[in-house]
Amino acid sequence: MTLLKRNIWTLFWLVYGGGLLLLIVLVSSSWNTTVDRYERHHESRVEFFAQSVASILGTQELVLDVIGRELLRWKRFPMEPQALPLLDSAMESSPSLAGLGLARPNGQLIALSSNINMARLPNLLESEQTRPSFELALTEHKMVLGRTYRFEPLDEWIIPVRKALRDDDGEVLAVMTAGIRIDGEHGIFSSDRTDDDDETLMLFRERDGYLQFLSRNGVGPEVYSTVRRPDEQIRADTERLERESGKSIEAIKRDADTVVYYSERDSGNYLGAAVYDARFELWIVSESGMSGVLREFLKQLAIYLGLFAVVSALLYYLFSLIDRVEKKRRDQLFHQSRHDDLTGLMNRVGLIDEIHARIDARRPFCIALVDIDNFRGINDRFGQDFGDQVLADWSRCLRQAAGEDAVVASLGGDEFAVVTGLSDEQQIYEYCQSLLSETSNCVLSGSLNMQIGASIGAAIFPANGDSFSSIVRSAHLALHKAKRNRNDVCLFQSDIETRYLRRVHIEQRLRGALEPHLITMAYQAQVDAQGRVVGMEALARWYDDELGYVPPNEFVSVAEASGLMVQLGNYVLDRSLEDFSTLPRQKAFPLELSVNISVLQFMQPGFAESVLEKLYQNHMTPNELTLEITETMFMSRQSKILPVLNQLRDSGIRLSMDDFGTGYSSLSLLRSLPIDELKVDKTFVDSINEDKQARKMVESIVAIARNHELDLVAEGVENKEQADTLVTIGCQRFQGFYFARPVPIEEVRELLTASVE
Repeated sequence: MTLLKRNIWTLFWLVYGGGLLLLIVLVSSSWNTTVDRYERHHESRVEFFAQSVASILGTQELVLDVIGRELLRWKRFPMEPQALPLLDSAMESSPSLAGLGLARPNGQLIALSSNINMARLPNLLESEQTRPSFELALTEHKMVLGRTYRFEPLDEWIIPVRKALRDDDGEVLAVMTAGIRIDGEHGIFSSDRTDDDDETLMLFRERDGYLQFLSRNGVGPEVYSTVRRPDEQIRADTERLERESGKSIEAIKRDADTVVYYSERDSGNYLGAAVYDARFELWIVSESGMSGVLREFLKQLAIYLGLFAVVSALLYYLFSLIDRVEKKRRDQLFHQSRHDDLTGLMNRVGLIDEIHARIDARRPFCIALVDIDNFRGINDRFGQDFGDQVLADWSRCLRQAAGEDAVVASLGGDEFAVVTGLSDEQQIYEYCQSLLSETSNCVLSGSLNMQIGASIGAAIFPANGDSFSSIVRSAHLALHKAKRNRNDVCLFQSDIETRYLRRVHIEQRLRGALEPHLITMAYQAQVDAQGRVVGMEALARWYDDELGYVPPNEFVSVAEASGLMVQLGNYVLDRSLEDFSTLPRQKAFPLELSVNISVLQFMQPGFAESVLEKLYQNHMTPNELTLEITETMFMSRQSKILPVLNQLRDSGIRLSMDDFGTGYSSLSLLRSLPIDELKVDKTFVDSINEDKQARKMVESIVAIARNHELDLVAEGVENKEQADTLVTIGCQRFQGFYFARPVPIEEVRELLTASVE
C-alpha cells in the first residue's frame, strides 16, 4: 500500500518535473524570440531610415545641382548679397529647405532666398561652425554635409549641405549651399520619428564623430548637436561592430552591411543596429534599451507562469484525489483486518500492534482485561443472537466509558481489553471501577434493559511486564483473581515490598521537606460569571530531587497514615496566609482565600483559636478566609467537629463543603452544618454536556444551594462549553483550567498589581 502511494506521488513529481523542464524550454525560447524580434525590428528600422536619409539627401543634392547649373548659365554673379526669385521658387518646390544661398570661394554669400536676414550674414569661411564643411566642399565633387547648427539669419536649426560649382576645367566658381530644416512639420526626419520613448534614431558623422541628428523626445538639436563621440568610444564601437559581424570595419563600410550590436554604457544596456552611408559619410543607428526587451519578456513569462501554476494545481488536485481514494480503500482494508465485525472494536491483531507500538516507544501504559460475568448463562438462556446483541451493546458502552484517549479491543467472546496511558495504580483502580459502573449503568439504561456485571484485571507497563507476552500474562493473572470475586477490580501486584518502600521513602523525604519549605504553594483563581477574580484556592505542590514530582493525593495519603497530616496542614495554612497577605486588594472587589483542612486538624485542641491568631498575625480579616472540608469527615466525628465549625463561622470565617455530591450528601447534613458554600465536584462538571444524569445532578445541587442560601463553586471547568452550561444552570462562581491554572504567588501578585494599577 505504501509502495502504491509512493508510486502515485513519484509519477506526479515526474510529470511536474517534465512540465517544469518544458516551462524552462518555453521561457528560454520566449526570451530568444523576443530578442530576435527586437533585433529584426532594429535592422528593418535602420535600413528604412538609411534609405530615407539617402533619398532625402540625394534629392537635396539634385536641387543644388539644378539651381547651380541655372546660376552658372548667367555667367555673372552679383557683387553684393541679394535675394533671387529663382531661389525662392526652388524653396517653394522643396518645403524641407529652410534657405538657399550661393557663396563665393572666399565664403561670402552673394545670392540668397528672400527669407534670409541679409544684415546678419556670416562669412562661411570665417565662422567656426561652417568653415570645416565649406573648405571640404571646395575640394569635393559631391555634396558635403556640415555640422548641425543654429543659422542666425534664419533663426532656425539646420543641417547645412554644400556643393561646389565648377567650370569645365574643374575650377571652383562658387559654392551652392542650403539649410535642411530639422524641426516642424516639414522637418526632413519628422516622419521617421517613433512614439516609443525607449527607441532612438541617430545619425553620426564619420568624419569628426559629431551627432548629426537624434530622434528622442525632449532632446533637441541644441543638445545633441554638441555631442561628439570620444576617440576611445569610437574604437570600442568599432571593435563591437567587428565582433558582432565577424568582418572588418572597412568591409562593413564598403558593403553597407547592417550590423546588430549590444552595448553596455553607464546609462544602461542597449540593443541596436547600425549601417554606414559611404556617400554622405554617416552612421545610421537605431537602438533601444534592453529594459523594453525585458518588459515584453516578463509579460510572456507571467503568462507562462500563470498557465504552469494552473496546470500544476489541477494536476495536484487530480493526484490528491487519486491518493485520497486509494487511502480510503487502504484504510477500509486496514480497518477490516484489525477490527471485529460484530462490535466494531479493535480485534486481537490490532491490539497486538497497538501494544507493540507502545512498548517500542517505551511509554508507560495500562492494559485492563474486561470479562463479562456469567456470559455463558446469557447465551444459554436467550440464545446466540441475543448474546451478540449484548456484546454489541456492552462494547458500545465500554467504548463510551473508556474515554477518547483509551484503546478498546474485542479479544473474542465476552473478553475485552482497554489500553490507556494511565500508569498510577490509584488512578488505574479508580478508572477501572468507573469502567464497571458506567458500562453497567449504560447497558441497564439501554434498549436491552439488562443488569450485567463484569470483572477487570489490570497490569502496568513496564512495572508489571516489559514485553507483550509478560504484560498480557500479568493482566490475565489479575483478571483471574478478580473473577473469583465477580464484579471486582484487581491490579497486578508483582512486588508489594516495592510499593511499601516507596511510601517509606516518601514519608522520609516528606519529613525533610516541610522545614526547608521544599513543598511549594500554587494558587488557582476562582472567578464569577463576569470573569472577575473573586477568590483563589491554595494547592500544595512537591517536587523532590530523588522522587521527582509527587502528586498531592500520594503525599497527602502518606501524611495521613504517618501522622504528618497535622504538620503538613498547618504548613499549608501558614504559607497560604503569608502569601495572601502580600497581595494587593481592592475594597470594591474583595478577594477570598480557600484552604483545604483535614479532619485531623479540626480534631486538634485550640484549632479555631490558632486559625484566628494566624489571621491576626498576617493582617487579614476572617471573612477573607474560606476553609474547605469534605463530607466524609463528619460521618464518624460529627459531634466533635461541629462545635469547632460553629466557632469558626461565628468569628466570620467562611466554610465550604468540598466535592459535594460524591459522598453521603443529605439535606439533613446541610441543615445541621454551618456551611456557607458548596463546591460541585469535577466529576459532574466533566460530563455535564454529555451525561444527562450528571447535568441533572448539578441542577439539583444548584437548587439545593439556592434554597439553602449557599454560595456555589463549580470545580474543574476546563472548556467554554462547560462554563456556558453552568451559567445557564445558575452557577455563578467557577474554578478550573478554562479560567486559570494553578500558578505561584508571584504570578498572582503581578496579575492583581496590574489590575489595581
